[in-house]
Amino acid sequence: MNAPEEGREVASMSVEQGTVALLNKSEIESQVDTAHKYPRSIKRFLDEASQMVTLNESIAQQCVYALLRWDGKKQQNSVIEGPSARFAEIVASAWGNCRAGARVVSEGQEFVTSQGVFHDLERNVAITFEVQRRITGSNGARYKADMIGVTANAASSIALRNAILKGVPKAFWESLYQKARAVVAGDLKTLSVKRAEAIKQFALFGVSEAQILEKLGRQGVADVTVDDLVVLFGLLTAIKDGDTTPEQAFSADGEASTSGGPKAKAKDKDAPPPASSHSAATQPPSD
Repeated sequence: MNAPEEGREVASMSVEQGTVALLNKSEIESQVDTAHKYPRSIKRFLDEASQMVTLNESIAQQCVYALLRWDGKKQQNSVIEGPSARFAEIVASAWGNCRAGARVVSEGQEFVTSQGVFHDLERNVAITFEVQRRITGSNGARYKADMIGVTANAASSIALRNAILKGVPKAFWESLYQKARAVVAGDLKTLSVKRAEAIKQFALFGVSEAQILEKLGRQGVADVTVDDLVVLFGLLTAIKDGDTTPEQAFSADGEASTSGGPKAKAKDKDAPPPASSHSAATQPPSD
């Protein structure tokens, strides 16, 4: 009596899965047909994306992220700067005729892995990009469930960013990034105002003026340059997006502080892996 019942259950599952597959296939085919009916214009893409990334300073700042890593060989901080997840979202929106998404594909004892996917429906090009994030603290203890969830979301955001910026050729978005960067940097006329703004924003995260100057290697606020401002606002974006924490970003050696108590250790989940291990997964895709 059990065998027929089990057989009917399997058959029912097969029909449901087949129906979902057909619906997904039909949906994608419809989107491909629409993409071919209304092909993108590269000029329109550049114009629309340029308007979006330079619409105001707040948006431009969100398009740039930066991290400072201690270089033991050079005995100085090295800057890792690039387009942020917000910039990638603008690129995908203006590019059009595409599908993009991210999901967690595995959760191990020490790492969680997320996969970003970008599918150009018009050109029939699909890109996948996987990112690993550590889910253990400096003491080797595994994060709690809610912290693992936050870490997984951060990994998915990075994976999606990398997939989009690989799927859309860099030759098309590089100039857009430079425009956003120029807005963030400003010029000599806006330098003093932007310095004060950056210091004020970092103060909200408990970062002092002295810490900022020490990290940049400057003697005083007047020594902060327009390029330094790009790094500072990029760091703010990285902190807000969960790529790093204030504790990690402004510690002496680039590592997250282990003396900040439970709160500091909990925030360590958002920091990207050290440059010596999985840093390539957290940086924008290279050529």
